[in-house]
Amino acid sequence: MSNLYYYWQKLAYQLVHQTTLWLLIVFFATALVAWVLGSVLEKHNGRDREAKFARKTAAIYAAAAAGLWLFSILFK
Repeated sequence: MSNLYYYWQKLAYQLVHQTTLWLLIVFFATALVAWVLGSVLEKHNGRDREAKFARKTAAIYAAAAAGLWLFSILFK
């Protein structure tokens, strides 16, 4: 069980110290671009599946950025 605690400490340390402002900016910018792409694809006929995928990708990137930001604040 002590190995799990050791690996958790290593993972938390790496996530906190690798999460920089630039990483968060890139994640949020990617989410914004994917959301705009979803809006553009929604206007075209027959592109609903691609628009839904772009919106889902935007949501995942935004959630990952928010999660990393929150994790780095809580465990710093």
